[in-house]
Amino acid sequence: MEQSPNNPATNQLRPGIEEIQVKNAVEQSGYPLQSHVADILRSTPGPKAEGFYVQEEWSYVDRDTSELRSADLHASVRLYDWDPQPRVRPELNLLIECKQSQLPYVFFLGRGRLRLLGFPAVAGLRQDKVVVTSDDDPSSWTYSIIHALDLHDDPFQREPPFCHTLSKCVRKGAEIELSGSDAYNGLVLPLIKAVHHFKGSQSPVETAWYFDSHLTLGVGVIDAPMIATTVDGAAPVLSAVPWVRVLRHEYHQEADRFERDQLWVVDVVHRDYFAKYLTEWVLPFAQRFGERVLRHATELATGEGFVKGMGADSWSNIETRLEARSVKARAARGAAIGKRILGFFGRRHSAS
Repeated sequence: MEQSPNNPATNQLRPGIEEIQVKNAVEQSGYPLQSHVADILRSTPGPKAEGFYVQEEWSYVDRDTSELRSADLHASVRLYDWDPQPRVRPELNLLIECKQSQLPYVFFLGRGRLRLLGFPAVAGLRQDKVVVTSDDDPSSWTYSIIHALDLHDDPFQREPPFCHTLSKCVRKGAEIELSGSDAYNGLVLPLIKAVHHFKGSQSPVETAWYFDSHLTLGVGVIDAPMIATTVDGAAPVLSAVPWVRVLRHEYHQEADRFERDQLWVVDVVHRDYFAKYLTEWVLPFAQRFGERVLRHATELATGEGFVKGMGADSWSNIETRLEARSVKARAARGAAIGKRILGFFGRRHSAS
């Protein structure tokens, strides 16, 4: 074992403990993987040519027990310039758990096309939605920030396979079997709780004029075989995959009526794919997010927007048509409501 120059002679391993034993314990702990991921983050430049700021052992409050726990890593990188300071400052935040195992993780893939209108989570604004009005219809439309910015159908959203169920293989004698609770409780649930805490911790004060807009991802990085399973007929088909999006549905009775069904999303990525995941998928998506946030700072800060022609098309190209709800926009909405009312009474008069 190496010795630092000022190490006292008494600071040595006790009899019966070998250096190789300590080394094996360190390697099995997962901490080397955590350090490896942290080094990748620090050395990867973001859109503003600076590496991630990384906080290891980032603390959060467990929503179920109110106890203090920690995620392995919290990494953040700026998506805006300081001069001039924008009203809404976009930033990318990654909350990361690292796991390693000799035995594989198994993902039971879902079928069909997945549409995640509110993923990733956005923290730091007064509300995580934008209410849109228009000039040709008196209705209003409520969009998640991701949908309002037309990022719900981005390549980053469509790329990975997804699953609702995952398991970790465990040994049972000479055989192996699946343990769903190990994978969920040890990897997915802590990330969900960390993201939940982060969203709450970034809530702005009531008097805020400037806001942060934290694009927030929960990411599991694992040094273990990742096996995707699909069922073709009666036989499962196995394939090795480096990235799977894990979905977890939760129901919250106390939430507002339209927010009781919540879908939490966690990306699980293989250790040797993490750098590519970061540079080819996450950072380009984050840059697109940042650019659109800066274009629509007022709409995001107020939670209100105006889009022409929503009565004719309320689904496509929202971001390119989105503008602040000005006095002129409010007048156009009033005219649309008036037109609807006149049409209603006109129909009643004709019927009579």
